[in-house]
Amino acid sequence: MNIERRSNLHTLAEPLQVSEQVHYQQPASDEIYLGDLIRSLYREWKVLAVVMAFGIIGAIVVASYLSRTYLIEAMLRVPTVDELGELAEQNIIEISPQLAMKGVVEQLVAADAVKGSLENSNWWKEKADKDGLSAALVATGILKNLSVVVARHDYYELEKNEKAPFQNIKISLPSSEPEAAAEFVQTLIKNAHERAVTNFSSDVIHLKNAQVSRIKEQLNSLSLAAKQSREARIKRLQESNQLAIATLQLQIDSNLRKARQDRENRIIRLQEALKTAAQLGINEPVTWDDLRPLRKSTQVINELGNGDNTLPDYFRGTRLLQAEFTQLKEREDDKPFVGDLTEFEKQIIKIQNDPALAALKARVDDSIYVEQYDDLQRKMTDLLEQPTEFSNAQMVVVTQPAQVPSKSIRNPVLIFIIGIFLSGFFALIVGMICISVRNSKFRQAD
Repeated sequence: MNIERRSNLHTLAEPLQVSEQVHYQQPASDEIYLGDLIRSLYREWKVLAVVMAFGIIGAIVVASYLSRTYLIEAMLRVPTVDELGELAEQNIIEISPQLAMKGVVEQLVAADAVKGSLENSNWWKEKADKDGLSAALVATGILKNLSVVVARHDYYELEKNEKAPFQNIKISLPSSEPEAAAEFVQTLIKNAHERAVTNFSSDVIHLKNAQVSRIKEQLNSLSLAAKQSREARIKRLQESNQLAIATLQLQIDSNLRKARQDRENRIIRLQEALKTAAQLGINEPVTWDDLRPLRKSTQVINELGNGDNTLPDYFRGTRLLQAEFTQLKEREDDKPFVGDLTEFEKQIIKIQNDPALAALKARVDDSIYVEQYDDLQRKMTDLLEQPTEFSNAQMVVVTQPAQVPSKSIRNPVLIFIIGIFLSGFFALIVGMICISVRNSKFRQAD
């Protein structure tokens, strides 16, 4: 304010001689000197030591908790047609090398397969004794880390969106217990292969039995149809034969009735002739000439001749008429006197012994008359000869068994070193923050 006042006075009056000197303070520089920084950090050595101590302790804890981890790997490839063995010989289920390996891969990632393989290895027993973990819990953890992928090779020239061919499979499992993990992976591969073969065999047996049952049902249906057709034909023949026999029997009965009626009519005529012969006193056969002495021929002819030369029955005399009358009266069966009766009876016997009907009734097996019977039998034979056991088949081939690698993917020493480095870096940051806070307090104090 004094300087400003003097300036104003100087502008109004004569120039004055100012004896006082004015000193201007230069603003603080933004440059940081390394020496000053180091000295400042040295003054914060307690903070740095505390942060470094916590960092080193944390690195030790992390390095101790995260032990060495190894990546166990195994390689599988699709089998050849010859390696499929009996799997390729059966034709019930279509199979190819890729489908065979796909069945094994499905078992590799199946929870029950992993659990079963784990129970068959010493790995779970050690974990159960040490940590008290169940096989299902350990298997769940393994499934989270287990990797089964299609292997990619540099010698495959693939397009941008093209997938690697399904020829090789890589199995990966990180573990801090490489020996036990490698043993488990080998056991898993073996069990997965056995389970895949067993499942395929079960599917073949199931489909085989289903097809055999279906063919048997077809054969039974066709045999039943043939039997029903034969029985229907037998029934038709029986009805036809019964109708023919009934017709012939009707003709026989008609002829018998006619013969009986003729006999009864003859008896009546003989009765009348006997009466006439008795009245005329004709005991023995006579002719018209024998009666002429008694009557004129013209009268006899007019009265008894009836316009023809046929002699009446009473001319035979009572003796012959009585004999015939008695015989006709005492006759019990008129069949021998029916002319066509024998022929009719022969026809009836022939119809009753119909050879076609007898052959149909005597037939035991109707299947031989089924048109498709031979084809179905051949299919049945082919099915029964299909193999269902594939003990020597290979659904996958192990090209690289599970081995313990020489280098780990997680080194505790390296983790400790990285932890020390990070703790030192963090300590520097904390120290610089402390220096900055202290300098700010000094400025506010001035």
